[in-house]
Amino acid sequence: MVPEALRADEATAPDPWVTCFLTGMVIRYLDGLDGAAGRMDYHRVIGVVEGFDHIRDPKAFLLDPNNWVPHAVLRELIRRSEEASGCKDVTYRAALAFFASTGSRQPTLIETVARYLGDVDAVVRCSGMWATAYSNYLRMQAFARPGEARRLYILVRFTPPVDPQIGNSLLVKGNIEGFSQLYPFVASVSCEEQYSQLRLATVVDEFGGAYFLKADGAKGAATSWAITERATGRTVATARSCEMGLEPVAAWDGGQAPVPDSPPKRSGAGCRAVRIERGGVLRAGTLEYALREGAIYDAPYTRYCFQWQERPAAGSARPTPGNVTGKTPKDVISRLLFDHLAGLQATQRRILGIFMRNRELSEENQYLRDELYGAMEAGGLVGKSRPMQELMHLARSVAQSDVNVLIAGETGTGKEQAARLVHRLSPRRAGRFLAINCAALAESLLESELFGHERGAFTGAVAQKKGKFEQAQGGTLFLDEIGEVSPAMQVKLLRVLQERELQRVGGHEDIKVDVRIVAATNQDLPALVAERKFRQDLFYRLNVFPLHIPPLRERAEDIPSLAEQLLGRHASTQKKALKGFTGEALDILTRYRWPGNVRELENVIERAVALAGPSLAEIGPDLLPPSLREAREPITAAGLEDLVDRVEWPLIVQALKGGNGLTDLLKRIEWALTTRAVKEHSGNKTAAARMLGRTYRWLRKAETERPAPP
Repeated sequence: MVPEALRADEATAPDPWVTCFLTGMVIRYLDGLDGAAGRMDYHRVIGVVEGFDHIRDPKAFLLDPNNWVPHAVLRELIRRSEEASGCKDVTYRAALAFFASTGSRQPTLIETVARYLGDVDAVVRCSGMWATAYSNYLRMQAFARPGEARRLYILVRFTPPVDPQIGNSLLVKGNIEGFSQLYPFVASVSCEEQYSQLRLATVVDEFGGAYFLKADGAKGAATSWAITERATGRTVATARSCEMGLEPVAAWDGGQAPVPDSPPKRSGAGCRAVRIERGGVLRAGTLEYALREGAIYDAPYTRYCFQWQERPAAGSARPTPGNVTGKTPKDVISRLLFDHLAGLQATQRRILGIFMRNRELSEENQYLRDELYGAMEAGGLVGKSRPMQELMHLARSVAQSDVNVLIAGETGTGKEQAARLVHRLSPRRAGRFLAINCAALAESLLESELFGHERGAFTGAVAQKKGKFEQAQGGTLFLDEIGEVSPAMQVKLLRVLQERELQRVGGHEDIKVDVRIVAATNQDLPALVAERKFRQDLFYRLNVFPLHIPPLRERAEDIPSLAEQLLGRHASTQKKALKGFTGEALDILTRYRWPGNVRELENVIERAVALAGPSLAEIGPDLLPPSLREAREPITAAGLEDLVDRVEWPLIVQALKGGNGLTDLLKRIEWALTTRAVKEHSGNKTAAARMLGRTYRWLRKAETERPAPP
């Protein structure tokens, strides 16, 4: 039975955050252990959450009790602390050690308030406020039963989405026991856990797959479980479903809470949990955790029975707790409170300064983007040739709509720049533009990068991660080399494009996404579709608006302006006073065929700038690679006649006699040229046919009718 208040909490659960008062406890304890501190990497601890990688000294940040971090950071800190110390109860020990060290450090605000109250009963009854001071996901409440002196019952609940782990629970228990060390008049304390919110499945999962939990029936209907060692098949412990009665607790969920060892008075009126029937110990290396016989897990809360004994007061007044000194305790407490208030105000000012600086950076970033793309409406694409002007016109037209775009072109032509141009001119320009190379990642990594993953989805998934689709929400996602994705990934991409929703790896929740897709390829996707290597339905989803970027050899008139722009960029970067190219150098650049397109041209110019002397004003032919200077002239009509004249006539006669005369020889020459064109275009048959002045259908027909070898 789950109270309605719990369901309401789950529906409105905030992002979980925790104070560094708790992380500082753990870090100080590790610093006191031999060798444990040296095994901690705090950059990795705080780096499990995006946005915290800018912190230069993460350890100092986590030691400052005025700071707050997402709960995932505390969870990662606990996991690494257990490994470094070799103790599963490291958080419990850390909390006790922290409160025992009050005489050697400045007390925190929470400790100051506890001292000011000066009464164990009053402090424990304020547990709800302590929970609020510690985190925004922890709920606590204490209550007493009539006639029970110096005994309180404490209810603790981790609200969603936090799933409590062993370290979380022990940290809470250590704080409950540890604060009593602030009072010299407390002789002894005990904090007995009567039942736990910890899920038995979570406990088993913490031991890295060494054990598994086996139920005796179908999911949701099981009544008994066995925890089995995976390597040996040995049953370590067993558990059985149990039902507890309820007792009234004012102001708690539903006004009542479970009672251990008390069955409900009528069926369905209690709370179901899991009781350990046969105890055992779980082990992973030096880490151990005991499942005690009779211990109760999977309860809606954790409940502690807290008891304490006080020493007899010497005189009429109780001694002043702690190491507080001064004229009067009230004066000292007031000074401490004001000191902490000043510290909190300084922290608030620091946060406000960071917020204002972020706004300034955001505005400056927007200004620079406007300068970059506003001054160059083409978004970095340069060219006044007819093919480039047509491309610019199409890009401006499609940018105003929200349809998917498929950009085709050879490697190095600037497909990503064209995608950025479409994004910049679109209504989505305020959103993010994210790019991913689909050919650069293995299938499993690509799936995680695109769709994200849940914590524990695979080895190394220590925290939840949003994928590129979620990160680009409201913006544009550029899928480069889309022709390289596997058939399985094509199916998953198709679902996102059709339904506009996805599931993270290891997740079960459908997540709606609002992203514009721009894909690019240097392959011939229609040919891949015909060969059944690319899904036809995915191709039609992507190819709503096709854009073709012409290769550099088809727009030679753009080379001078493009070269000048690249020269200006690299000369500025390398701090060279270069003003342009000599006429001979420009002539060489214009004649060259540029199989690597703009990327190759940029590499050539960057190399030339690096070779140029400090006093040189222009790039000359001597600074260009020999492959460019020695490039042959294109074959003209006269050159073709000269090429034929170079072939020995008997060889031509033999070729004519070996076939069906001139017609057969011309067909063989045509097929040889067609094969060479496809090879030069990296298998892109559409581009090869366009270069030959033919259509893709003609090329496919030529393949079926190609001449047989002689």
